Order: sequence, then structure tokens, then C-alpha cells
Amino acid sequence: MLRLLCAVTAALTLPFSSSPAQNLASNPAQTVHPSDWPMYNHDVMGTRCNPAEDKLTRDSVRGLKVKWVFPTAGDVYGTPSVVDGIVYVGDTSGTFYALTSSGAIVWKTNVGSPITDSALVTNQMVIFGDQAGYIHGLNRVDGSKAWSVQPNSNSGAAIFGSPILVGGQVVIGISSNERSGKETFRGSVVRLDPNTGAIVWQTYLITDEEQARGASGAGIWSTPTYDVETDRVYVTTGNNYAEPATETSDAFIALQGASGVILWKHQMVQDDIGTIEADIGDSPHVYTLPSGTKVVGAGEKKTGVYSVLDAQDGRLIQQIRVVPDCTDSLGLFANSAISDGVVFVNGVNCMFPAKPPLVPPTGIVAALKSDGSTKLWEFTSLFAPVLSGVAVANGVVYAHTSGLYGTLYAFDAKTGRVLAGVLTSGGISGPSVSHGQIYVGTGTKFASGFGLLPPNIVAIGL
Repeated sequence: MLRLLCAVTAALTLPFSSSPAQNLASNPAQTVHPSDWPMYNHDVMGTRCNPAEDKLTRDSVRGLKVKWVFPTAGDVYGTPSVVDGIVYVGDTSGTFYALTSSGAIVWKTNVGSPITDSALVTNQMVIFGDQAGYIHGLNRVDGSKAWSVQPNSNSGAAIFGSPILVGGQVVIGISSNERSGKETFRGSVVRLDPNTGAIVWQTYLITDEEQARGASGAGIWSTPTYDVETDRVYVTTGNNYAEPATETSDAFIALQGASGVILWKHQMVQDDIGTIEADIGDSPHVYTLPSGTKVVGAGEKKTGVYSVLDAQDGRLIQQIRVVPDCTDSLGLFANSAISDGVVFVNGVNCMFPAKPPLVPPTGIVAALKSDGSTKLWEFTSLFAPVLSGVAVANGVVYAHTSGLYGTLYAFDAKTGRVLAGVLTSGGISGPSVSHGQIYVGTGTKFASGFGLLPPNIVAIGL
């Protein structure tokens, strides 16, 4: 059933499906091949599943190898987007690249601030955020800048999550770099005109009254997801920075796509002003259980719990603890995937003591039933955390371990058996899968604390 949902999701973005309230005349279509990977999570429902991949199979991935390496000026943390044979990705030098699927440069543009998210690619535009809190729209053909906008002028504002299309317009969450402006920052969700960057609506997750009492934080580190059938945007949030704590921190939140009005919120951890650090960095996946109930699910940092909520009203349906709750643990990190009724999560298993950077954390990739009731299999990556998103295609799960060196693993989705492992120079870029190739970025400073190895964009294939 979930394979069908993954396929339907891809069709909804090819071209995009719009809510009735939107004027389609001014909106760019996103007409991409089903095997493309046009945004961070592949599609607006956050599956990180490519249902059209047919070149890479359980048998053929045993022959995976590095096809090409393109050196970059900075670390690459975002999942590469791939459309029409062009790979789009930015780095921490502020440079954004467009490469052919064979690794040749098409164009590059520097926006002046580090880029750590993934791009949304439409027919005309390439859209992404940066660590100064700006969102940029580049012309897809030549990389020239069409517009830039800073929806939150707070000095600490930063973009970690990636943009999606909602009714032909751009929706993205805003978080913080937790340095200057931390005491006054408040997270928000913003909807933009993709042609001009004009703000259509912006919903702050801390009200003016709460901010006046000293509340701050509740940033959105993850990428929003969207259910076109109900016109609902779902986000997950991080902790508060100061008292008083609010009900929108460490929470799942549903908003109306057309207006940005909050429909419901469900807080997973209360009174977290940075003392617990129970941020949810995993995107809220939207999917349907075998019972017919539509749900949203995501994994939590620190607690190591994957939660399943009713998409209609936010009611908690089920939780499962995947890894232990330990001090300073990163728990279930960004970003899970879903296919065929199974959720694939990644992160850190703190059962094994770690003392970074000398003794790195141990990583995990695990498969769960989509209702959150059962763990189906688990892979332990000793002293190599899995801090990047996983990807699924044609019965194979891909995950990239983080650290001074990394490995791109291919697992059998049904059993968790390792089918292949390809050594890379490490990093936290989650893989994308398109037309028989897997793309990851490398860069070790964030992942290991050491920036010793040169960063790259890497293509892996047969």
C-alpha cells in the first residue's frame, strides 16, 4: 500500500497539484520525470522514496562504486536534488552548484552565506535557504539570482529545513543559529510567491503576547510536509530558548496551507527551554495506515522515540522507543523514509559510550512498522553515527554514515541485510537516488569536528 502511496505522491508533484483557492496562472509547474529527486524529501509528503527507480536493484547494488567526485569550496550538508539530469546542491562557502549527472559543471552562484539545506527545483527556479536566514530564488537555466528575501530579520534567524511546493507556492520553516538574537528569536512557517519571493503568509509559533513575556525559540529545523487532499502543512519544532515555555516547542503542528492558520498542535516534551534538547529534526511524514487512518509520523532527537499521530486532529496513536534516551544523545536524527508500510529511521545509539571527537557516537538504521508498533530490523554502525537522511528505492534502503570517513550503505529493505558499502570522505548529506545513481555530499567538520578531508559532491552507481 505504501509503495502505491509513494507513487501517487510523486504524481502529485509532476506537475504539482494545487488547492482550489490558488491562482495557477502565475505559478510555475513542477513537471519532472518520476525518477527525478526534485526536493529534499523527494516529494511533499516526505517519503524520501523514489518509486520509479528501476536500474538499481537488490542484486545489482552489489556492484556499486564511486562514478565521479566533484570538489566543492565548502562542506555539503544538503541532500542533492536531481531534475532532468542536472544535480543541484549548495555548500557552506555559500556556493550553489548545478552539475550534469556525469559530474560536469553547468553553473555556480555564490549567495554570500553558508547553505546547509536542499533545493526545491521547479520548471523555472531553484529555491533554497541559507544560514543568514535568507531564502533565494535562482533562475534554473543559468543560476542568476531572481530574488532573495529574509522573512525573519532577527539576527539569529537561519534556514536549516528545505522548501516544498504548496499549491504552486513555496513553504519553508525558519529556525535559528542559537547565537546572536537567541533571546528574541521565534520560529515560523512562511509561504512565498516562487516568482518574486513575496511573502503570502507567515505564521509565528510564539505569539506576540508570549514573546512579550520572554518566550523564544520553537524553531523549525526540519522540512515541512504537505497533504494536498486536505490542504494541510505539517511541521515539527525544536525547544524553547527561555522561560516561559510554550506549547509549540518540541511539537507536531498542522497548519492550513492556504492561510497558515494553526489547526492543531501536539507537544511531545513539555517545559524544554534547552535543558532537555528534545528537538524534532525529523520531517513529519504523511501516510495512510492499513486501517485507512491518515497519520503523520516523525522521530525525536534525544528521546529516541518515533511517534505516530492522527493527521486529522493530532491525537497520539502510537510511540516506539528505537534507541535509548541518554545525555547529549542525538537520538533519531534527520531524516526518516517510508515505503511499503515500513518506516526507516536513522540516528545515534547511545547504548555504546562515546566521547567525541576521539570516540565517535555509534549510529543506527532501523525499520519500523508504519503504525509504530514494532521494530522489524536494526543495523548498528559502530563509532559512525548516521546523521543524514536515508533514502528508499526499489526495495533498497540507502544511508550515509558520518564522521572523518563515511560509508554509503545499501540495505535490503525487507531484512536489513547489508548489500553494499562504498567508502566516502564522510559527512551528513543524506542520499538521493535518481536514474540509477546515488548522490551524496561530503564534508567532515560538522560530523567529526575535524575539517581534514576535502569536501565533494559524489555520485555512486554501477
